[in-house]
Amino acid sequence: MTHRLTGCCHCGAIGVELTLPRPPEEEVIGACQCSFCRKHNARTVSDPGAHARLIVHEPAHLQRYRFGLTASEVVLCRRCGVYVAMLMVEDGKAWTTINIDTLDERARFIKPAEPRDFSGEALAGRRERRKARWTPTELVGWPEAGG
Repeated sequence: MTHRLTGCCHCGAIGVELTLPRPPEEEVIGACQCSFCRKHNARTVSDPGAHARLIVHEPAHLQRYRFGLTASEVVLCRRCGVYVAMLMVEDGKAWTTINIDTLDERARFIKPAEPRDFSGEALAGRRERRKARWTPTELVGWPEAGG
């Protein structure tokens, strides 16, 4: 049985649809220890057996931010400032880890967040780990993705 969750940034410019293979209560929650995620107190979920859709309803408010090894980019709303997801795109495919606090049913994610520190990871290893562990994602309404 799959579990479909929806959500968005605070103003609704960027939407999220997440289909999980198990209930949110059973999902592992991550707490990345990079400086960006710590400053946002982010709690994220990624599951290679899941499927996500990031939907840009208002392209003018899509903000993407890269830092560090630039292996991925942060998806933010330019208007309300909400951190929605971390996104990696390669060869026309996309993977994300979703900020669970953007989801309408965020309270269902009850496990404590597990700290994760990948600061010593090289770029190639980081990309391969993300392909194996992050959620396959469809980008809808993205200017560069052909909408």
